[in-house]
Amino acid sequence: MEEHKRESTAGRGEPARAARPRGPAGAAGGEPRTGTLDAAAGGRLTMTHHLLGEPARALEVHRRTELTGAATPDEITALAWAAAAYRAHGELRRAQASARRAVRALAHCADPGAQAITHSVAAVVAACDGREAVAEHHRELAGEAACGSGDPTLVLLVRACAAQERIEQGDARRVLAGLDTALTALAVDGDRPEPAELVLAAGCLRGSAHLALGELDYAAAEFGRALARYQRLGEASGHAALGARALLGLGDVHRERGALGPARAAYQEAVVRSEQCGDRQVLAAALTGLALARGAEEPRAAALLARRAVGQCEGRTRVRALIAAGWVALADERPEIAAEAARQAAGEPGAQACRPVFAELLELEAMCTREAHVRERLLEDAQAMWTAARRPVAVARVAAARALLSGEGGPRLREAVGRLRQLGVRERAADAAGLLNRATAPLRPSAAVRVLGGFRVLRDGVPVGPEEWQSKKARDLLKLLVARRGLPTPREAVVEALWPEEDPARCANRLSVALSILRMVLDPERRLPQDHFIAADKHVIGIARLRVDVQDFLAAARHALAPAERSGGHAYAALADAERLYRGDVLEDEPYAEWAVALREEAQAVHSELLARLATAAAERGDHHAEVHFRLRLLERDPYDEETHLALIALLAAAGRHGEARRRHLLYVQRMEEIDVEPSPFPRPDRHARGPARPAQRGRD
Repeated sequence: MEEHKRESTAGRGEPARAARPRGPAGAAGGEPRTGTLDAAAGGRLTMTHHLLGEPARALEVHRRTELTGAATPDEITALAWAAAAYRAHGELRRAQASARRAVRALAHCADPGAQAITHSVAAVVAACDGREAVAEHHRELAGEAACGSGDPTLVLLVRACAAQERIEQGDARRVLAGLDTALTALAVDGDRPEPAELVLAAGCLRGSAHLALGELDYAAAEFGRALARYQRLGEASGHAALGARALLGLGDVHRERGALGPARAAYQEAVVRSEQCGDRQVLAAALTGLALARGAEEPRAAALLARRAVGQCEGRTRVRALIAAGWVALADERPEIAAEAARQAAGEPGAQACRPVFAELLELEAMCTREAHVRERLLEDAQAMWTAARRPVAVARVAAARALLSGEGGPRLREAVGRLRQLGVRERAADAAGLLNRATAPLRPSAAVRVLGGFRVLRDGVPVGPEEWQSKKARDLLKLLVARRGLPTPREAVVEALWPEEDPARCANRLSVALSILRMVLDPERRLPQDHFIAADKHVIGIARLRVDVQDFLAAARHALAPAERSGGHAYAALADAERLYRGDVLEDEPYAEWAVALREEAQAVHSELLARLATAAAERGDHHAEVHFRLRLLERDPYDEETHLALIALLAAAGRHGEARRRHLLYVQRMEEIDVEPSPFPRPDRHARGPARPAQRGRD
């Protein structure tokens, strides 16, 4: 009888309770932490956490929600919000299953709130794997139900759910108008409290719409306001990690402008917060943005970020992560890897159903081909796609790239560059991995320094010959700056290191000459400002935009060794990729230079940690051959590492390689005697069944 009354009331336009966001107070303050919840309370809390960007908490609530299978508005909307949370959490199959159950139940429920919410969520889920016709059908049904309900909250909710898709379709201006109308209607409806979580989500969507329209200042303002409100809300409710989506938007705005430092900072914080909240869609997008922002300067570390992004989710977010991986590979001069990433992206469901995503893919494919006419045709198609999607920044970007690559320049290039400047895009936008970075590469000499395994300088990928160095001190200056990690170094310290026995006052001019020679070696045609590679003033000298292999190695190792990377197949691949970058010790050809010792020992220690972690990971995977390999590498580094000796002996014995195990034990005994440590006995068969023997903890008497 009660269910019948609710159905009748819903038919007269009163939406179900679960359809109306009521602000986060209940979720944050009075939310029950244990016990089961009925469908109404569980659905509301699931919705609240989802809209706040906390899918992990939303799913935790859903698991405590008691559902009977009845086709009531509360049960249907609880299922729908669970589907939305599963999708944000990266569990697309569960999202699809929950959405299907909710849609099937609508056949027995006419409630406009249940209809609007379920069809909105079903549209979002369908769009994930490219079922655009199905998604559009659900969006139309959701809009009809919301408009028929007379509930401004429901109208705003439906428009917010459809907004991102409408923006992708090129209707960003209409999205702004629709959200503004719904927000205004909600504001004048004084009978209901403001649904803060929904208004915040709408603010981020407004920022996305302005970003798509090239209105970067407005976009930054929207995302900034949303972030401030998320932070106030988090402080009041104890949800400190809120705001990842706003940070992601700010990162996108900064990257579009060419402000890569702020972009990296925003993306990094978005990664941290989205990890804490379990929002894998935002996490993947933030990792993708971070990979692009870092891709040109730190391609190896950026490649690991892109790979991690690819593994987080499915649908368009995964396609964009694959495209980013391609751009990063091109920035690292690895076109075959970029082409493979493009092929993978093109094969993903829905890759060609969305104009902006397809245009991004066409740009990457264009820069992967060596045929100039094919590249021009692909870029022409990409520009047409961007024009249809009403993305002025992207249109101008492709126009500038086409002019640069054609070699024509002139009015076409000036017009495109002028348009980019008018939209607020700086020249440094070309420093991010992407189309402009590749299009300007021929105009931008590249230089790289290799110090792992010995000193080499590469200019445009070609080693610099010894005859080009007119001064040994110029070479030593570069080595010294690398050893100082490229940080600004006082001129007095440089003089003391290069001319230790001489009067510093007499060496100032020599340093200037060495600096001039070094800059000439890196950019002999002087196509760039003199401080492009080596920055200097009257006080300090440092490295600017110069690729250094040891810094690439350390960055990749830091990422691979981070706590978030310590499990799973991705972690093993990240560790292996980082270890492969280590070609030898830092400046092996300068064994007695004191200024090289600190960096050399740091790199050695990091490399040893990588090898140890790889050995452990290989053991966990049951790959005994790899484990033996890595433990032998560790002993090459430190022949007195007792723990590694014993682990290797136990591993060989457990594998039935008894002769090798005995020989390794004899070698171990010799090494321990050399350092006056009492060796452990050869492990008995029952001792090495579970792993290595424990190292002795005692010295010799």
